[in-house]
Formats: sequence, C-alpha cells, structure tokens
Amino acid sequence: MDLMLLYQEPFLIIATMAILAVITLLLCIQYARSAFAKRKSPDKLRGELPGVSIVLCVRNEYDNLVRLLPALLEQEYDHFEVIVVNKNSEDDTEILLTSLEHYHHNLTIRNLAADRKFGHDNLMALGIGVRAARYPYVVFFRPDCHPSSEKWLASLVRNIPETSATAVIGYISFKGSPPLVRYDMLEQQLHYMAMADLNLAYTSEGNNTLFLKEKLISGKEFDTMTTTYNQCEQAIVSHVTSEGKTRSCIYPEGTVTLNRRVSLKEYHLTRIRNLKTMVLTKSRSYLLLTFEKVCIAAFYVMLILTILRSAGTWNIYELSTIGGMLLLRWITLWIHHAGYRIHLREKELVYAAPLWDPVSVLVHFYFLAALFVKRIKN
Repeated sequence: MDLMLLYQEPFLIIATMAILAVITLLLCIQYARSAFAKRKSPDKLRGELPGVSIVLCVRNEYDNLVRLLPALLEQEYDHFEVIVVNKNSEDDTEILLTSLEHYHHNLTIRNLAADRKFGHDNLMALGIGVRAARYPYVVFFRPDCHPSSEKWLASLVRNIPETSATAVIGYISFKGSPPLVRYDMLEQQLHYMAMADLNLAYTSEGNNTLFLKEKLISGKEFDTMTTTYNQCEQAIVSHVTSEGKTRSCIYPEGTVTLNRRVSLKEYHLTRIRNLKTMVLTKSRSYLLLTFEKVCIAAFYVMLILTILRSAGTWNIYELSTIGGMLLLRWITLWIHHAGYRIHLREKELVYAAPLWDPVSVLVHFYFLAALFVKRIKN
C-alpha cells in the first residue's frame, strides 16, 4: 500500500473519528460511576453496620494529630475505634496520645520501642495496627490527611451492603499541591477506582481504603519481594484487593484531603514507587490506562496531520469537522470533570481539564520511561 494514501484527507478524518469514538467509549465505560453515580446521604444507612478499626501510623506528627484525632474520634458512626501506632516519636506525640486515650474509650495506642533494627519499619507498624484491631473491617489513614466530614467513615462503609464489597477504595484530594500533581493523582486514583468497579481491581494508594481484616490475617501469603520493597499502605492494599470484591467510594463525604503541599520531587519519587509496586504485583489492569493514553495520543496526532494536510485549502467542511471533533472531546471531558467536582470535591480542576488531556499522555509515558531506565540501571 502506498503510505501517501494514508495521508489523504478522507482517511485522516475517518481514522480520527474512529479513534475519537474509542477514547469516548473508554472514558464513559471506565469513569461513568465516578462522574454520574446517584448521590445519596449516608444518613439513609439501614441495618446493623460492621465495626471498623482506623489504623494510623505516626512519627513526630504532633501538629497534625492535634487537628486530626478530634475529627476521627468524632465520626458519626456507632462501632469504630482509632488505633494509633507511635513509631518512636521524639516530639510531644506520646504525651498527646496518652492524654486523649484517657478520655476516649475507642482510642487505642501502640508504641514501638526505639531499635535500629526495626524502629522505622512502616510495614511492622501497619502490621501491629491491624493485629490490634478488634473489629472485622480496617481502614488505613495517614496523619497528614483530614476527613472531609464527620460522615467520612459512614460513607466508606455504606458501599459494603450496597455492593457486597470486601474492600472499598476512597479518594484522596491533593489540594494545595501543584496542578500537575493534582491532575495526575486524580487520574491515577480514578483508574484505581474504575478498575475496582469493573472487577479488575489492582493496587491503590492504600490510604483511605477499607478492607476485611480477615483477608489480611488468614488470606494468601504476602509476596516478600513486594512488601519488603514498599513498606507502606500500598503494599498491603495491593495484596488485599487482589482477592474478593473491591468497589470505589464516590460519595463526597468519603473524600479525604492531604493537608500539605506535595513537592514535584516527592511526587516523582511516589509515582515511580507506585509503578514499581504495580510491576511487582503484576497489575495488568494498568495496561488499560496505557492503551487509553496511546489512543489519546493518536487522536491528537491525527488531528494535527489533518490540519497540516488541509493547510491552505480550508473550507467549511474541513473546519467544522476538525473543530467539531476537538470540541466534542473537550465537552465530554468537561462533563466528566463536572461530575468529579460533585462526587470527589475537585472543584478547581474542571476548567483546565482539556489542557490536561494531551499533557497527560506525555506525563504517563515519561514515568513509564523513567521506570524502564531505573530498572535497567538497577
């Protein structure tokens, strides 16, 4: 076949339309629930709800705990506890915890003694917190985050009777961080949540994730390579979500907010670490996001080729076709982001969503390339 035939106007326009149809279909299938699910109040929960243990691992987090613990301890939920594992804090964390434990019967404290062998072992701290839990469900929480409301816990739990889930993935907002971080972390989490709703769950951030304690205690054994490499919530959640039924929490009350700014350096290290965990846990569902990015890249490339091919010979048909395809893509994105604004409380990200669309392709493949280079060097 003469390659120049592929550069002809009819082929370019038809191919661009086909790609647009594919990426629109992917967008609607994967993210419809996060954008368009019916909103309900957690107050409508009925029946006896399971008890939940909130596990919080801290080290020198006095300032954060002063604000966070009251918000957690005052959740509007009948049966829950907060377990704080203090990892050798050197500030006034232990004093604060001791004083609060005296007044709150649902606050449990575990202290790790200082020891260079395991004093900063995050995996050990998480394990201690899980084993100290006296309720069947466990949810991880980070000290630098804050629940969106006193109905946060109820919003997570309500997904269990509604969907028969054994694990629920909540959303984390990175408000205050650079736009690049916010858009990319929104996209990563949306994909975790979308795959969970499609019964293709794979590892998530780990924080703000509800799961059955039994799945961790008596389920299949950990992959030692994964857990020793990534000693954080993600290592455990990737293990738990691989079994059973996982669903996402798209109720706005179930969102938690990171109350600090994430630097670009920290963001870079976190993204590479998350990708390494996905490789170790064989998270094949992530390939669907890569396929989506390939299609998005092809769409914009085909648009550019169409414009270059038609340069100098513009007519109403060409202009309306090219502009209509681009506008349709942008409108579809705006509609979905308007839904994320309602369900995930990401208000500021709606306006520039079309600009992020082509940039997201570059960011996605940059991190895949960075991971590939890092693995070669190691």
